Amino acid sequence: MIGKGRKRQETLEGGVALLYKNERVLKVEEIDVGECTSSEDVLAVRVECMDGRGRPDSRLWYPTLKKMDDNLLPDTANLDMIEEGLYLGNLTAAIDTKLLGSLRVSHILTVESNPLPTSITSLPGMSFMYIKVDDMYHEDLLSYFEDAFSFIKDGQEKGNVLVHCYFGMSRSATLVTCFLMKKYKLCVAEALQRVKLKRHCVGPNSGFLAQLATYEVMGWTLDSSNVQYGLYKLQAAARSVMIGYVFINTVYSGETQGLDSKHQSVVHPNPNIDADQGPVAYKCRSCRLSLISLHSLVFHCPGETPLWTDPKWSGRLAKLTLCDKGIFTFPITWMGDLTESMQGKLHCPKCHAKLGSFSWHEGHRCSCEARITPAFYFIPSKLDKCF
Repeated sequence: MIGKGRKRQETLEGGVALLYKNERVLKVEEIDVGECTSSEDVLAVRVECMDGRGRPDSRLWYPTLKKMDDNLLPDTANLDMIEEGLYLGNLTAAIDTKLLGSLRVSHILTVESNPLPTSITSLPGMSFMYIKVDDMYHEDLLSYFEDAFSFIKDGQEKGNVLVHCYFGMSRSATLVTCFLMKKYKLCVAEALQRVKLKRHCVGPNSGFLAQLATYEVMGWTLDSSNVQYGLYKLQAAARSVMIGYVFINTVYSGETQGLDSKHQSVVHPNPNIDADQGPVAYKCRSCRLSLISLHSLVFHCPGETPLWTDPKWSGRLAKLTLCDKGIFTFPITWMGDLTESMQGKLHCPKCHAKLGSFSWHEGHRCSCEARITPAFYFIPSKLDKCF
């Protein structure tokens, strides 16, 4: 065991510093995870830091064996029945074969940093779904909501479902809350309260709560026409690129190859290929090639950075005062591979005229003073407006 007092605090702060090295950490303290474990030695670390909008964000960090010691792992299976056929629990419950058998669990949904061992996933007559997500406010769970709902629904119809993460408090609780929202057409607060009544220790982090709120606004579905959801997907894709994951390998003839499935839809098709993209908005001034559809535009208000957490982007754009100085878009198929560098130039695919630039991490400051990140920016004088 790590010693008590100052030495232990220094060890905790050191681990947190490594884990959150790109964020401003405000406070680090140990807390008892309460009803989610029966071991007195199992503690979590509450980390208070600044989130992506510069606001205080509180989250839990569960030190693993490599970071701390054996006693900080959930050594006791722990789960609660949220409703008939649906259980929410911790990692240890998911690998307890006797417990799974006694409850007749037929489906296990894992949302964790690592998948379940093959000794569990090879069990006959069982179905599994694995979502690789850490308990961080900027992690993307929203993209998995629909698949998770279908898996849980199927599991309830065929048997019993266990949804779990490490402690069964944040990630798995988010997916169970999402399921109840969609099934019973509930708001976030109502669905989360139902979960808490059955499992008192749950507490999704601020990012997951914002994703649940966005899901509610979209009518419990992933609405590709929703501007707020479009901003979410764009910023989630940018984050994946920045942390080193392959985002786009090759784009040919409107098909993306090697693109993570949950981010494929952020790349918009070329104009006139998909009627849902709306009419052509801009053409190349030099060769008149159609470049940008109306639905591929990323709008912003003068002087304001468009944030996916801002609910106004789920309303009608006609009610907003939009900037008309800069032209920003989602990535479009004709742009090609945009992962060879974090920033670069955009050229017309036909006449090769310089049109603008892109940046995944620094973005671009519009002349109205709004910074758009990530940015796919076009110089207005290089395009002809068509609407």
